[in-house]
Amino acid sequence: MSLIGKITAILGIPAKAPELISVVLNFRQPASLTDERIHTAIARAWGRDVRDDLNEHIVNRPPICFVKFDGVVLLLTNGAKPYCPPEYLEQALAQFPEERQKKVAREHQAFLTIDLLSPKNPTRATKRQCYRRMARLASEFVDENCLGIYIPETGHMRPYDEDVIKALRSDQPLREIEEWQAAEHA
Repeated sequence: MSLIGKITAILGIPAKAPELISVVLNFRQPASLTDERIHTAIARAWGRDVRDDLNEHIVNRPPICFVKFDGVVLLLTNGAKPYCPPEYLEQALAQFPEERQKKVAREHQAFLTIDLLSPKNPTRATKRQCYRRMARLASEFVDENCLGIYIPETGHMRPYDEDVIKALRSDQPLREIEEWQAAEHA
């Protein structure tokens, strides 16, 4: 436990919940995540497939899949229901200023999340690198079934458009998503 953690525990200050480092694809209908599709997506997104000799692997047990690759562990969750439970929909809609964002939140019926499990509490540089990796993997699952991309940590939603895959594959995917929002409101 860090010094700050010890002091906050002594003072009875609740620990801050860890940030959810995640990329969420909102779908019209559930996606099929076969072993073959996951391996293909990884090879295309990251330039190679997992390697046993590097202790890398995929454990696909739908609706979840664990991916260990190059020191990073990701959890993919393929949900056959809305990401936002109906009882929280109005609250979720209030955070989106743009009507297309609200439409994604209202109309999606399934989702795929790519969550960072390890490393825990990454440095800023490591987090950027992990988001880049996660966004590039997410880009491999974006097709006509995808209504939009949501980043829980920042609260940004980008509806699907012709440039969304390019944004996810960029060196700074979070900035690309945020700049889309800023450009829409300029």
